[in-house]
Amino acid sequence: MNAPVDTSFLGVSDNPFLEPLEEYLSTSNLEVRLQSWPLSGLDMMNLDTQTRHDLLDRMQEQMFEPTFTSLDTTTRLFRMIRRGYIGRNPVLVSSRARAMSIARCAGKELKDLPWFPNSAKGMRISGITGLGKSYEIRRALMQLPQKYVHGRSQRADWNHMTQATWLYVAMSHDGSLGGLLLQILTALDAAIGTGYAGERSLTGLSNEKLAVHVGIILNNHGVGVLVIDELQGRNFAGGARGGLAATFFLRLLNFGIPLVLIGNPLGMDALDTFSQDMRRIGSGGNIEMHPMEVTDYDFTDVLAPALWRYNVMPEPSPIVDTEGAILFKYCGGIRDYGARIRACSQRLALDLGDPFVTEEHMDEVFNGPDFSVKDRDLIAGFRDKNPLLLQQFDDVPWQRYAVRWGLYPTPTQHPVAKIRESGEQAPTTSNTASSAKARKSVAQQASETALRNRTRKANQKTSEAAIRENLDSNDMRSDGLQDYLISGLEQLKTNEKLDLEANHKP
Repeated sequence: MNAPVDTSFLGVSDNPFLEPLEEYLSTSNLEVRLQSWPLSGLDMMNLDTQTRHDLLDRMQEQMFEPTFTSLDTTTRLFRMIRRGYIGRNPVLVSSRARAMSIARCAGKELKDLPWFPNSAKGMRISGITGLGKSYEIRRALMQLPQKYVHGRSQRADWNHMTQATWLYVAMSHDGSLGGLLLQILTALDAAIGTGYAGERSLTGLSNEKLAVHVGIILNNHGVGVLVIDELQGRNFAGGARGGLAATFFLRLLNFGIPLVLIGNPLGMDALDTFSQDMRRIGSGGNIEMHPMEVTDYDFTDVLAPALWRYNVMPEPSPIVDTEGAILFKYCGGIRDYGARIRACSQRLALDLGDPFVTEEHMDEVFNGPDFSVKDRDLIAGFRDKNPLLLQQFDDVPWQRYAVRWGLYPTPTQHPVAKIRESGEQAPTTSNTASSAKARKSVAQQASETALRNRTRKANQKTSEAAIRENLDSNDMRSDGLQDYLISGLEQLKTNEKLDLEANHKP
């Protein structure tokens, strides 16, 4: 029999921060633990109408079907928290010495802080609105107890200690550091019952000194991860204020506090401009979320079946949509819109007294007040891969999607000439992964997704080359889109130049 391996050097065993969280931070059986199904155990045949409407409200707020992306994100998050606690094991003399060094920074400003040898991991999650970025992280965090009260510990050299496993806050709308710091203190008070946000000795400090105190407080309470949501480009339009917030993020990591930033891709771009070191924030992963495509496993085998299964009607729908193509037409692969079309079409059917949902209900809802013209344009832009429809949204990086879809050249690509007609329906091609009804492992899904993407790109290039040979030179699908996009970019630059000149005129 092999002798047990000594792993004490890892700082995992005999760690007061980790002991109460071991079972929660396990990444086994995540799929079952994350799933939330409000209809579980209900007799749908015998519910009154109001209960059915209430259940539709819970669909958008509480239904959660784990996708490959959500499993990957949760796994990274849990491992990041675990690693952070291993690095701050209060039983170790080195960890206590580091904590004392951090405490002695009280009264200093951010720019005057020393850099400690090691930093915690950070993670970035970016994507356009409606993809479920925040929902996925919140669902993962809810698997962990947020507060744990420790009694006297001779090992850790404390008499009493209240640990906050996680904090979740939103970035201040103007990117000001002061607003963010107050929200962090308020969130900590709500989580563990303290009163830091009301202490005048703290709130009367300058932002730079308060930032240091907040870092010390988070470290003293063993915060496992700080999640900051709603990073938008406009958050960092204030120049120096945005740069100060970026410096604060880096200092938190250096204090040993793991950090997760969630926001729009343009917000992440704006954040990156303040410091090349901001790349450290992605040391635990850079998750870029996009609207799902009609052939993605996460859509065909996870999200679409779950949305169709969430049926509060007296009878099942006669619609047959085994691969989600019908649902995709009304949501463009955006999770929020998928849930909305399913909830609103069932509401309409209930109000009309119909026993089940038909596609006529879905079409009426989609073209009614539940979806605005802008909603429909955003959905059609991703459904039909039409970047022209996305140009009207300031927070959607339409140029990147044009390149992603092969409709706009990169420096190393030849221009691709293809755009679907605005009224064309999305393709319904199936693939190997979507035909496999048994749920596969995360690693297997990742491998199949990579292979599927390579095959699709190769097929797309072959098809595009054939189409180009038969197009008239004046056809929009030839070089028309490329010329349009280039001229559009040139016009944007001209307008910006004129605006700058106008703003500088006396």
